[in-house]
Amino acid sequence: MSLYGALFSGVSGLTAQSSAMGAISDNITNVSTIGYKGTTTNFQTLVTKQSSATFYSAGGVQSKPRQQTDLQGLLQSSTSQTDISMSGGGFFVVNEANVPGVSDPYLYTRAGSFIQDDQGYLKNAQGYYLQGWPTDASGTVIPSNSNLTITNQNIISSDYLESINLNRVGGTASATSTVAIGANLPSSDTAGTTHKTDVQYFNSLGNAKNMSIVYTKSSVGNQWNVGVSPPTGTAVATLYDTAATPGVYASGGLIEFTSIPAVGSSITINGQAYTFVNAASAGTNISVSTGQTLSDVVADIVAAVKATDPTFAVPTSGASTRIAVQSGVTTAIEFKESGVGSIAVNLSATLTSTGAAATTQTGTFTVKQKDNAYSDFTLLKFAAVPANGETIVIGGTTYTFTTGEPQEAVGAPADTLIYRDGTVAQMIQDLENAVEANNATLATTGNRVRSLAVGGATVDTLYIESVTDYTNTIDVSGMGTPPTDGDGTAFTTPTAIPVATAAGITFSADGVPSAFNIGAIEILNYADGAQNMSNATGEGSRITLDFGTVTEANGLTQYGAEFTPTFITQNGSKFGTFAGVTIGQDGLVTALFDNGETRKIFQIPVATFVNPNQLESKSGNVWSATQASGDYTLRVADSGPAGQVVQSALEASTVDIGAEFTNMIVVQRAYSASTKIITTADQMLEELMRTK
Repeated sequence: MSLYGALFSGVSGLTAQSSAMGAISDNITNVSTIGYKGTTTNFQTLVTKQSSATFYSAGGVQSKPRQQTDLQGLLQSSTSQTDISMSGGGFFVVNEANVPGVSDPYLYTRAGSFIQDDQGYLKNAQGYYLQGWPTDASGTVIPSNSNLTITNQNIISSDYLESINLNRVGGTASATSTVAIGANLPSSDTAGTTHKTDVQYFNSLGNAKNMSIVYTKSSVGNQWNVGVSPPTGTAVATLYDTAATPGVYASGGLIEFTSIPAVGSSITINGQAYTFVNAASAGTNISVSTGQTLSDVVADIVAAVKATDPTFAVPTSGASTRIAVQSGVTTAIEFKESGVGSIAVNLSATLTSTGAAATTQTGTFTVKQKDNAYSDFTLLKFAAVPANGETIVIGGTTYTFTTGEPQEAVGAPADTLIYRDGTVAQMIQDLENAVEANNATLATTGNRVRSLAVGGATVDTLYIESVTDYTNTIDVSGMGTPPTDGDGTAFTTPTAIPVATAAGITFSADGVPSAFNIGAIEILNYADGAQNMSNATGEGSRITLDFGTVTEANGLTQYGAEFTPTFITQNGSKFGTFAGVTIGQDGLVTALFDNGETRKIFQIPVATFVNPNQLESKSGNVWSATQASGDYTLRVADSGPAGQVVQSALEASTVDIGAEFTNMIVVQRAYSASTKIITTADQMLEELMRTK
């Protein structure tokens, strides 16, 4: 009967409008809820199948509420650095547990009012913890589970995500990796004049250290040599050149004595032990008897090394500086490798009477051999007499080792045949005489060519001093067993062993740099336990030295003025404590420290859905995935459909209160109209009953 249909149609109207009023009431009450998405109520007809073309059977109406989850709310500025919002599509991933377990579901929200809880976790006002991908210091995402090595950024799991905790960031220190220096080196300086730049840098523990870079004017115009000593509390400092495979430009070592070593203890240098005794110093015995000061002991060590090991007596510009008492510090020994070979030092037995270390440096260290191109001389060390007919080319002259050739005396007429019937020492002496007779440059004052006993007491090495006016090379490729350098190492280019020393810095005639042979410094064996600056795996990097650009006046220059430092800049910092965070548009969370350093710690993922309007709403302004919404896809913020993360901003509710009140009036009238349908149909039924 159509009247009953009209009654039920009116009832359906009441039900549908009640549902609409419920949605409006929720919208109005959540007008201030952060990240709330307003609900709209749509209606659909309920149609009863019509049995007659001339008779209508009433159906009714059904409400279809829909939460507009994909609608963007206005972003409102906030004063909190941990308040975040989403500009665009997607949701933050949250969990009700700060350390999610297998039974704790991951949910999704746009409510970004996060603050730290009592344990440092970021928790929003609704009680949910923000999830993020942990990163290394460079910002690369790493697994949360330390047992995993491969990151999967599209799985929501505690293996890859974790609740963001700012309380465990800790402090940080940054080692110096670059030092840039600008200064004018006077063009009017005479050879041997020195200037220095004092530089402060930081090691991996954040401790400030000092080093001095010394510039020495060469005897050749427009050229300067560069030197650096190991900083206090370190053992080795090595300068490297700018080649693709860096070579050693210079290397130095340092031993700082803090106490007089005990009787019976020792120090070992290049395999030779020097023992401390309660008697007068003699040979390899160093006196630590009553009356000896620490300065006396240090001086005796230096003297004993020079007297015992011939390699430490090899001249450098007329005097050996391969080992010496450090200038201005009488209780320290400084090594400067000059091209002879590496210097190995063992301090493990250099102890006091209590068994403590007698030196700041401990253990073992090695001063590296300077590359031949930067050495003050060239050493040709012979293990045996060359075979008959073998040759060596020095300064463009070929010398042939010959059987039956008599050994010539000093000052004999020029002869390129070298005596080989005797000992190595006799052969070297004949070669020295021949070179001096055939090469006027090498025979001039200063004894530039000489025989030396580098391998022991017997002469086994020919010394050729590096001279700036002599640029030819040595060719030993004509020998079956070529000589080695002073350290017994084969020459890498046996056909072109350099004799002239390459300068550290060369300037052109207009005062700007034309070439740099200094690119980085390596510092080893910190007494405070900091990492070596060595480029080795698991250690810190060398410090890059930036003296400017070739052909440009943006660093070191050489003009006719006084030595003028213009700037010294370096990176790195001392220890700093956590001071706050910044969050980028890509969701990258960067920790800020009070020393000015920053460190990447997390990246906030964004979950997107094919149909976000079909997510299931839950208490606390969160949603969960449903079959209708589709599965989540984790994305990096500000990429593809994922929106940007905005720091210090909150997303306002999408509710328009004016529209809601307007809708309320419409719903109210529609509800009243539905009641009128019911009362009218009731009156019609009453009339029908009266008919009976």
